[in-house]
Order: sequence, then C-alpha cells, then structure tokens
Amino acid sequence: MSQKPGKLSAAFAAVLKEKRTARKMSMETLAETAGLHQTYIGLIERGLRNPSLDTLQVIADALEVRASSLIREAEGIGRKC
Repeated sequence: MSQKPGKLSAAFAAVLKEKRTARKMSMETLAETAGLHQTYIGLIERGLRNPSLDTLQVIADALEVRASSLIREAEGIGRKC
C-alpha cells in the first residue's frame, strides 16, 4: 500500500533533488558519498521516505550544505503549496 507524500515530504524531496542536480551528482554518487543506498535516496527524492535527523545530516554533509538550510527551503516550498 503506497502513501501519498505530505507537503513537507514532497517539498523536501524537491529540495534534495534540486541540490543534488545543481552539484551535478547522480543519486548513486550522493548515496555513496553519504554512505547510504541509492534506492533509499530515490525513495526520499520521491517523498516516500523521510530521513532521520542523523541521515539528514549525512546527506547535507555529502551535498556540502547545512541540514537546516535543506529544511528551511523545504518549509518555504511547503507553505506555498
């Protein structure tokens, strides 16, 4: 049974994908750099999984951004929806 992503999950997914593609990183490269599985990154980018705070931090580190900036951008997008 598949759940429809919530506004914040969908917004976070969009922010993550935008940051990753802006750095010309594949999902595979991001996953490898963050020490995560590529499938998990794909699930996050589709809004089907929400990362824990620790996972959020390793993803942010791999993207060379602050975890708080990822959340802040997602909140901004989520409010517009």
